[in-house]
Amino acid sequence: MKINKIYSAISVALFATALTACSSFQEDDLFDESASLRITKFNEDLQARLVEQSSEGKHGWVIQYFVGSESKGYNLFGRFEASGKVTLASNHPYLRGGNANKYTEYVSSYEMLREDGPVLAFNTWNDILTVFVDPVDPSQAPSTIVNDGEGMKGDNNLLFHAYEDQNILFRGQRHFAGIRFVPCDRPWEDYIADADAFKKSITSTTLNSYYVTDGKDTMYFSGLNNGLFTYQERLVDPLQSEPCACVFSVDGFRMKNKGQLGEKSFQDFTISEQKDCLYNEDKTVRVVPTWDYYINDCSSMWRIKEECFTPEQQKLYAKMAEEVVKVNSKYVLDSIAIGRRSETVNGVTKRYPALVACIHGPKKMGKTPTFFPYVNMGIYKPEAGVLKFETWQKDMPGNAHMNETFAATELRSLCEQFAASVLGTYKMVPNDYFRPTYVSLVPVDGGNTLQLNLKKIVD
Repeated sequence: MKINKIYSAISVALFATALTACSSFQEDDLFDESASLRITKFNEDLQARLVEQSSEGKHGWVIQYFVGSESKGYNLFGRFEASGKVTLASNHPYLRGGNANKYTEYVSSYEMLREDGPVLAFNTWNDILTVFVDPVDPSQAPSTIVNDGEGMKGDNNLLFHAYEDQNILFRGQRHFAGIRFVPCDRPWEDYIADADAFKKSITSTTLNSYYVTDGKDTMYFSGLNNGLFTYQERLVDPLQSEPCACVFSVDGFRMKNKGQLGEKSFQDFTISEQKDCLYNEDKTVRVVPTWDYYINDCSSMWRIKEECFTPEQQKLYAKMAEEVVKVNSKYVLDSIAIGRRSETVNGVTKRYPALVACIHGPKKMGKTPTFFPYVNMGIYKPEAGVLKFETWQKDMPGNAHMNETFAATELRSLCEQFAASVLGTYKMVPNDYFRPTYVSLVPVDGGNTLQLNLKKIVD
């Protein structure tokens, strides 16, 4: 995969094409006068569009703003008046005067310029936008000026690029970052709250990597919750990674630059109706959270819900509980879990897939002693969304709790019988694809469905 970074100068020809579609002139018009008139007329129409969306009863514009440096994108908001006054708003972290991360509005002026093409210029200071243009980089330490004096490489002069349905595409005149104006459909503070809520619904620090797939080829996003994520060809020890900024909307996110997967391109992703993935513009590429890695590779143990036990498993579980109290009458079998346990053998720590008996003793000195005797199993993820349990691996070392604390009981044999009862291949179906709290294991060949209770994902 590669990200196509288009940093080309905007030529007069580009605008001539756009302007010709909007106006017609007599063939005998002078070229200089015609070009000048066309740009003037186009500027007037563009300003009228900005003002019309800002009229009473409407909510102005969401400005999906990107800068030239490697920084995430930002939602700014704009309301334009025909008089040349503009109100901008945001809650980004670089607002000054103690307003960082607080919703703030600021009024200044704007102008439609005629240069190589139509230019929307924010030509006076505005706390919302101008901080990105300042030579002082607000993302660094206070008063830090980068060597080239460019700060975050933001732009306050925006060259018109294209219309996209109701949206308007611009590029920074100096640093060429793509900036999109989208009609806002709700009050600005509501949009901020809804976009933040959506971001939280699909990201977390716990589960923060994603498949990017067209059904044939697959790459990965990681770090999406930071708004400046990376592409990589694999999750573990990637050979290369490329950063890309994004900005969240109320139902998806937009990337700073277009990405490429095979012959498929993408820049905007929107949540599916089933809320199990995000689709690109033409639904040929999906972003799917790697929740199956979280379930299969996480060091935590996932407890099996007792209500889904078969009658045979219920009997085995009851016998396990009887064996546990033989060691200490106050010990309690809390649950049976699937997971990976860490063991140090000959000074080397390894993680083993296992079926675990979770046991706790009576509280002593404010603490509850816990024991995790386990038997080794083969637990694999043969493909995305699939989990396979194979015969337990007896040649691997058992842990001290099983070998010592419960050595005189039948607990090992009972655990091995329980392990045998869950062998097979299962389709994993989480209750929430982005922030799961449990997953159902549905046997692909029919049979008993298991449910693993997961730890609640928190930020």
